[in-house]
Amino acid sequence: MTAVILLCSNFFSKLVGFKKIAIFAKNLITKKTQTMRKKLQLVAALGLFALSTNTFAQAGRYLTEVFPSVTVTSNVKYGINISVLTGAPLADTLKMDIYQPTGDVLAARPMVLVLHTGSFLPRILNGQPTGDKKDSAVVEMCTRFAKRGYVAVAANYRTGWNALSTTEMVRTKTLLQAVYRTIQDAKNCVRYFKNDKATTNTYKIDTTKIAVGGFGSGGYIALAYASLNQPSELLLAKFFDTGANVPFVDQAIYGNFDGTNTTALCTANYPTHTSTVNMAFNIGGAVGDSSWIQAGEVPIVAFHCTKDPFAPYKTGPVVVPTTGDFVVEATGSYDVERIVNKPSINNNAIFHNSVYTDVYTTHANTLNDGYEGLYPFVTPVHVTGSTITCGTGSTYPALPQTEQGAPWDWWNEATYAATATAYGQNGALSACNALTGNPDMSASKARLYIDTIQGFLNPRIVCALGLAGCVPNGINEYSSASDISIFPNPSSTEINFAVNGSNTIKSVELYDVTGRMVKQIVGLNTQKYTIQREGLSTGLYISKIQLNKGSISKKIILE
Repeated sequence: MTAVILLCSNFFSKLVGFKKIAIFAKNLITKKTQTMRKKLQLVAALGLFALSTNTFAQAGRYLTEVFPSVTVTSNVKYGINISVLTGAPLADTLKMDIYQPTGDVLAARPMVLVLHTGSFLPRILNGQPTGDKKDSAVVEMCTRFAKRGYVAVAANYRTGWNALSTTEMVRTKTLLQAVYRTIQDAKNCVRYFKNDKATTNTYKIDTTKIAVGGFGSGGYIALAYASLNQPSELLLAKFFDTGANVPFVDQAIYGNFDGTNTTALCTANYPTHTSTVNMAFNIGGAVGDSSWIQAGEVPIVAFHCTKDPFAPYKTGPVVVPTTGDFVVEATGSYDVERIVNKPSINNNAIFHNSVYTDVYTTHANTLNDGYEGLYPFVTPVHVTGSTITCGTGSTYPALPQTEQGAPWDWWNEATYAATATAYGQNGALSACNALTGNPDMSASKARLYIDTIQGFLNPRIVCALGLAGCVPNGINEYSSASDISIFPNPSSTEINFAVNGSNTIKSVELYDVTGRMVKQIVGLNTQKYTIQREGLSTGLYISKIQLNKGSISKKIILE
C-alpha cells in the first residue's frame, strides 16, 4: 500500500506539477508509518512487560508470593469410592477445589495437596465448625501456595466412624478403618493428576513434584500416607481383633493401601498410575504407631501445639473430642521428627543438607531440641469465668477450658450457629462451645500462625521437591563438602572433625541457634580434631570449619 501511494505522489508531482498533492501524499505516508511504528513499539513493550513480569515471577517463585491473584476451580470430581457414613455401604463422590496462580505460563507446576481437619466426621455433626475443604485455614493455605506458584488442591474425603461407641475396641477399629479410607482417597487424588498429566494435561502439574499435608485429621492422613505401607503394620496387637482373629483393617475387604483394587468396600480409581509423592507435612495430628516410620520414606515437616488436647505432641492417648473417651495411643509430631532424624532412619536428610536462615527456623530451633523439620507452637493458657459469651451475643455456662490445639482455625460464629441450628442443635450453644479450645479465635490471629507455617514450610518444600531456591548446606567459598567428615552426628558427648587429602583444619567455631558463638578453637594445623560437649545444651548448632582450602559450615545436633 505504501509503495502505491509513493508511486502516485511522484507521478502527480512530475506530470501535473501538483506539488501540494505530492506533499499531502508524503505526509500521509509519514503519518501511516509513524502510526504503524507506534503500534509495533506498543506491542513490543507489552511483550517485554509480559516477559519481564513472568521472569520476575519465576525468579521469586515458591519462596514468596509472586502472583497477585488465584483462580479457583471448585468441586472437581476426582473419584468415587464406598462410604459407610450412614452404616450401609454407599458410593460416595469425591470432590476437590483446585487453586492455580492466575496468568501462570509455566507448563509443569509442582503441586501441594491440603487435607482438612474434622475428627473424621462431617462438619457440624462432629461438634465442630471445621471439617471441610472450605475451612478458612485450608482456603488461606491453598491461596498462599498458589500465589507462590504451586497448584494447590483442597480435597474432601470419606468420613465416618463410631466415635460414641461405649466399647473401646469398636472406637479404635472404626477410627483406623476411617483413616485407612482417607489414605486411599488422598492417593486417589494424587493419581487423578497423574492421569490428567498423561491425558488432557488440563492442570499442567509436574507429577514428579508433589507434597501432601493437612490440618488436624488431615495431619493424621498425611503422616499415614508417608508411613503406612506394609501389611505387617496393620497386624500390631492394638490394631487386631483377637476375638475374631482378624486385623481391624482386612485388605481383602478394604482394598490395598493405594485403593487400586476393587473389593467389597473399595472401588479402584486410576489404578495404572502410582501414588508416589515427595514429602509430607502435618499441622497437628499424629501417626498411628511409631513403628510405621521406616527408612527410605519421604521427609516430613511437622507443626504442633505442645499441649494439644486431642492429638499428642509426643506419644500418648487420642481421645474422642466430645466425650474424652480413649481411642488409641498414637505418636505425635515431636516423636515423629525424633525418629525420622535418627541416623538409622535419616528420612529428613534433604533438610540437613540445606541451609535455612529464616527467622522461623531460628525460633523453631530454640524449641525443637535439634529435630530438623519440627516447629512447636507454645500457645497461651486462657482462663474463663463461670460463663462464656459468644459473638452471637448468647451467654452459657463455660465448659472446662482446654489448651489451644488449632490456633490457625477461624470461622464465622453466626454462620456456624445458624448451620448447627438447621441440623437440630442449639446453634448458639454450639458456637460458644467451639470457643473452648480457641477462645481468642479470629482471622487476624489465625493468619499470623499461617504466616509462620508458610515461612517455615516453604523453604523445605522447595528442597524436598528439588525446586529452584534450595540452598545446599555446608559449602562456603570454594571447599567441597566431601573434604570433611563430622561424626557422630547427632552426638551426646563429642564431635569429631576429619579431613582428607592435602586439606588441614585451621580453626573450628561453634554457634548456637541464636547466632552466639559458644566455642572457638584457633591455631590448628591438623587433619583430625575433637570437640568435647563440656556442658553444651541439647539442641542444634552450626559449626564453621576453616580449612587451608576454604571453609565449610555444617549442622550439628547434640542429644
